[in-house]
Amino acid sequence: MGDQKKKNSNYGEAFKWEVVQSVLSGKFSKEEARQWYGIKSNCAVLYWMRSYSGNDAYRTTYAIAGNLAAMNSSKDYEALQQRVIQLEEALRRANLRADLWHTMIEVAEEKLGIDIKKKYGAQRSKRSGETQQRQK
Repeated sequence: MGDQKKKNSNYGEAFKWEVVQSVLSGKFSKEEARQWYGIKSNCAVLYWMRSYSGNDAYRTTYAIAGNLAAMNSSKDYEALQQRVIQLEEALRRANLRADLWHTMIEVAEEKLGIDIKKKYGAQRSKRSGETQQRQK
């Protein structure tokens, strides 16, 4: 059993990366990749996919390629394009709204002469129950 663990740890990073890419691209399922590449461990491919999940290039480049390869028709692609356009517009509006609020707070602070923005490091106010107990 110790020998099997030692053998599993001998896979190089490039090999692991290639296996993960083949699964994400849709070329193989995890089990098919394991069999194709002769990997003895039942969970190695899943473990490798989890290990590489923090790598931005791994998540964006190959995940997008896998999703595009999985689409069945141009209708799906067009629907996704429309959704991207909708989300980009919603994000643009949200950013404008945030800028508006920020400007409103700055103008109000200037005109009224008071600090509206939260002061970091300020102490929390006491709860009403704590205040009542101290008064007794």
